Amino acid sequence: MKLFRLLFLFLLVITLAACTGHHKSQDMSSRARTLVEQAADDVKSQDFDRAMEKALEALSVSKDAGDVQTQVRALHTVVGIDIMTSHDSDAWEKALEAEAVARNNGLRKDLSAILISKAKLCSYAEISPETGRNDEGLGYANEALAIAEEIGADDEMAEACLVIGSLYINKNRWNNPIDQEIYLTAGQWLDRGQMLSDQYGIERLRRNGILFRSRWFQQGNRNQEALEYFAKAREALPDDDHLMASALDDRLVRLYTRTGNSEAALDAHDDYVFHITKYMTQKSDQALAEIETRFEVKEKEHQLEQRGYQIILLLMLVLLAAAIIVIAINYIKRVRRRNSELQRINDTKEQLIAVLSKDLKNPTNAYAAQLEKLSSDAATMSSEQIRELCRSMAKDAQSMNEDVANYVGDILIERSRRIADIGLSPREIQIIRLSAEGLAAADIADKLFLSVHTVNTHRQHIYAKMGVRNVSDMLRIAGELGLV
Repeated sequence: MKLFRLLFLFLLVITLAACTGHHKSQDMSSRARTLVEQAADDVKSQDFDRAMEKALEALSVSKDAGDVQTQVRALHTVVGIDIMTSHDSDAWEKALEAEAVARNNGLRKDLSAILISKAKLCSYAEISPETGRNDEGLGYANEALAIAEEIGADDEMAEACLVIGSLYINKNRWNNPIDQEIYLTAGQWLDRGQMLSDQYGIERLRRNGILFRSRWFQQGNRNQEALEYFAKAREALPDDDHLMASALDDRLVRLYTRTGNSEAALDAHDDYVFHITKYMTQKSDQALAEIETRFEVKEKEHQLEQRGYQIILLLMLVLLAAAIIVIAINYIKRVRRRNSELQRINDTKEQLIAVLSKDLKNPTNAYAAQLEKLSSDAATMSSEQIRELCRSMAKDAQSMNEDVANYVGDILIERSRRIADIGLSPREIQIIRLSAEGLAAADIADKLFLSVHTVNTHRQHIYAKMGVRNVSDMLRIAGELGLV
């Protein structure tokens, strides 16, 4: 039984540890994913410092949780932030780390996105003919496109095409005159990227495609086509997209200036100022909304954390209750077995007593009077005398088994010992027996030729020796002792 309890407690501890560890790992993974999403939202609102802080925290938490996919996405988020804040060397190191983890774990969609970021970094290195890494970037972008096409990753397909177009534009950057074949190839990739962005409704890439296109038009000295393209794109924008509108207005200002249309350039500049002001107002309102959202998120996270602790506590209580139930069941079984054994013993004794009682009460039994006298006189006899009389009766009586005689003797000896321990005198025993017959103190006094006061004094002594307070309790104890 002790081994069973130890085994149960061991399993209980192991179960609690496993549940707690699994629950903790799940919580950490969930927190890491939330941090990556929050970092992406901060990037959209151009709060790069806060975005980087959350991305790095997500990276640390995901590593501790062993969540490889979230780790790669956190790394890629850091890469994106470094690119947007012109920390290209830091971005390249993180991109290499993310690429290695993605390749080793078969995360193909994430790998495609990381290769696109590496291609972008190669594109940004084009600050002189000597630093050009366009061919290297085309290798990354084409691999990213192949993976995206294989797995059906729409965003990565569209973005890879746009980046390839940008890299081909870079290849013509230092050519004068430009290579027309490279120029047309760049346009074809931009067309494909723009088509995929429109087809899959990827708004972010549609905007990027428009900005890539402005470089392509400028490189080909196609100012009038660029004006028409940007004016059309400007009209297609939603009224509340002030950031993209300001970017298009900025390019229109340059194009109008380049073509000598100063009045249109001034109008475009006024539109630029209007939209950039509206955008700043949007950001201010968005910041206030984000503060409220973060507060609500914190509250929900706190509630979820508390709920998690409550679940663990409930599980522990359930297991503890189960342990208590098992222990209680085992205890009840032991008690029932013990009670069953005691009942069996008692039944045997009662059967033997019933036989003895029948013999004692049977008028035809020649030894009834002897047994009754022995039971009556046992209180004043020694153990040796009682055993001798019982053996004598057993030896002479064919109807009484010696074992039964010994049992009766043991009972009488035990009673005699208890009576001797109490210290009752023969007179006190006589008064007890007369009281058992229902005689009052006066009747007992008359029968024994004593005064009522003496009888009551004897009774008080009896009460004190037996530890009782009244006649009823006195007679109950006397019955147990075989005196009545």
